Amino acid sequence: MQGTSASIAHSWLMILGACGLAGAACSGKVGSDGETGAGGTTGAGGGAIGAAGNTGAAGKNGGAAGTSGGAAGTSGGAAGTSGGAMVNPPPGQSFFVGANFWNIDWEGQNDYFQSGVNFATTTNPWLPQLLSDVAPYQVLRFMDWNQTNMSNNPQAVWSTRKQKTAAQNEPVAFEWQIDLCNRTMKDYWVNIPHEANAAYWTQLAQLIYAQLDPALRVYVEWSNEVWNSSFPQSAYATTQGTNLGLAGSDPSSSYYTYEAVRVFEAFEAVFGKGSPRLVKVMAGQAAYSGPCMNHAIALANATINPNGTKPDVYAVAPYITGTSVAALTSGIATTKKWIAADLTCATQIGVPLIAYEGGSDSSAASNCQTVQVDPGMHDVYTAYLDAMSGAGFNGPFMQYTHSGSCWGLKVATSDAVTAAPKYKGLLDWLAAHP
Repeated sequence: MQGTSASIAHSWLMILGACGLAGAACSGKVGSDGETGAGGTTGAGGGAIGAAGNTGAAGKNGGAAGTSGGAAGTSGGAAGTSGGAMVNPPPGQSFFVGANFWNIDWEGQNDYFQSGVNFATTTNPWLPQLLSDVAPYQVLRFMDWNQTNMSNNPQAVWSTRKQKTAAQNEPVAFEWQIDLCNRTMKDYWVNIPHEANAAYWTQLAQLIYAQLDPALRVYVEWSNEVWNSSFPQSAYATTQGTNLGLAGSDPSSSYYTYEAVRVFEAFEAVFGKGSPRLVKVMAGQAAYSGPCMNHAIALANATINPNGTKPDVYAVAPYITGTSVAALTSGIATTKKWIAADLTCATQIGVPLIAYEGGSDSSAASNCQTVQVDPGMHDVYTAYLDAMSGAGFNGPFMQYTHSGSCWGLKVATSDAVTAAPKYKGLLDWLAAHP
């Protein structure tokens, strides 16, 4: 870990303790009201229209006043609310760590939310331990919380999406996802369900723009692992790409690119093109760079991508797999070799390589939790992070998952650090790499 990550490594213990005592202590600081106008006049490509951002002297609300100036002004005002300064490191400058969250119905609401919480009235439903646990991360990804790998998904229709006041089993309301990021000052990674339409994209972008702290980024990704034929979005993309007659050897890859760039453009219309708050994500397969090469070709196709819109990053999932500590350790070298080809492809596209998921997968073991909590996993994780940080990743490495059986750094949020060797290994690695 380099550069801007130094303060993370040195301060996480203090943050863990503070957040554990009171959730409000994790709400962070947007910046003093007096900082609002600084840089608000131009923001992120807002131009002269972005000058409207200086009408608000009160932190986040200054940018909102600029929205009447139009789409470009919207971005200018938003960036201006914090003078263009973001709390977390940007992709493309250093290796840092984020986390995915497990499906709440698999793990149980009490792994994330306070027991008996009334979502219709609460202002803070979160477990204090969860707020404490996420301190080392810089980005939070909510793929499972939006049921992204699902057809006929109620979260994919704006009128049937989960409401903030409803009980928060799967899916989880976007408003609570945003609240967790605001409360802990972590960047927000959102996966757009594949069945969502263009109007939905705009409505979601507007919701995030209005509610996400302006000092935080949103990472935007259309669907998840569209290359993976075990998920319904893969067949959906193949059908759509074929029906549209899109060029390319793989209709799924062509349609994925087709939809991704249009989602990016919908978010750019709200946040502003070139906004420092917006990170546009395309993703492929770690072990095989074929999907990435197909995406690179599709991005250059005038029918698929008429405006020449590009992602800001390309992401893969460099898991290590095995049924024992020894097998997982030996898998690190293999996974690192994959990344060389992935990095070549990302370089061809002209963007940094990051990891949308990653970590150790011991799910094939007869008792995967035995492997998960084996003390030897501490050293597996320090060695693994050494390898990943040196493999060419230049941005967030998104652990899958923070908690959960087999994959999680912890089995459950309530587990002590001493009972979670993977999590302890990550914390020790961060502390050793300022």
